[in-house]
Amino acid sequence: MRDYSSMPKLKWNNDKATMAKIKTQIMREEPVILIMPEGFKYNVDAIACDCTERAELLIECKPDIAMSTLAEHNTMPMLREVGEAAKATGMRIDIDPEDSRLIIHD
Repeated sequence: MRDYSSMPKLKWNNDKATMAKIKTQIMREEPVILIMPEGFKYNVDAIACDCTERAELLIECKPDIAMSTLAEHNTMPMLREVGEAAKATGMRIDIDPEDSRLIIHD
């Protein structure tokens, strides 16, 4: 299992300042953990997103597909931008509903 302890964390806010910080991390090809708000819906199709299921986690998901799905389910269109940026830099997404976070990594 991947060790997330040294990765920077950002609390998700649906605003331009948060988006700029997230994109900066991604464009530098550096991992970032997004702490999502209470009530966030994590339902994605693991097969469609090319994820591997491990316990409560979905790991190594295709970022553009996973984030687009999450954006739609949560009415957060900015998540699509995050997914596209992650795809452009070759990063992947781990989805951790238990700890309310999305992990963007290489």
